[in-house]
Amino acid sequence: MVELDEDVLEELQHGGRSLLIEDVVSIIERNHLDDRPGVSRETLEAYADALEADPDQQFDMETFHEELDSRLTDSDTWVDDDRLYRVGDDRISSYPATWHDRLGGKTDVRTYVVFLQDEAPEFKEDVGRGGAGPGIPQDQLLDVVSVVGRIERQEARAVLQDLHDRGELVEDADQHPDAGVMLGDEDGESYRDTSIDG
Repeated sequence: MVELDEDVLEELQHGGRSLLIEDVVSIIERNHLDDRPGVSRETLEAYADALEADPDQQFDMETFHEELDSRLTDSDTWVDDDRLYRVGDDRISSYPATWHDRLGGKTDVRTYVVFLQDEAPEFKEDVGRGGAGPGIPQDQLLDVVSVVGRIERQEARAVLQDLHDRGELVEDADQHPDAGVMLGDEDGESYRDTSIDG
């Protein structure tokens, strides 16, 4: 039997009907930490049952299953941000299995920045819509690190801040609320592509 995390359930309840299925999976996967990649379908269903049982929620289990199944893919590479990935027997993730295979349990944020820039550029293109600069948008980076690294998001943020303070990671100079994170050079400056400045 799945033991529900009350904080996770509260966040889901707070989101209410505005949450998309990929948001539901992301919230559970980020916060209901497990020692294996992804989250089990049983765990997802346990939270869905709790939402359906709450009279304040207008949650439909049949719609939940339909949307979950329609978003699932077996792709080993990033497809887009409304897809969910099969990552093992009856396990589902917001990120492809190859990401978990390559980075699973790693907490060095630099490793993720390099991987996402060099080996998953389609992720940056997809989540960077809206002009977050040439780096990886900070919120999405923290989500990846917390889920794939299987650590608390606050811990991932602390690691990022420490690397930022040491100049090993820098943010794009744009005044964007979710500026891109990239590697710093030896002088603590960014490898920012200044050609985009015009």
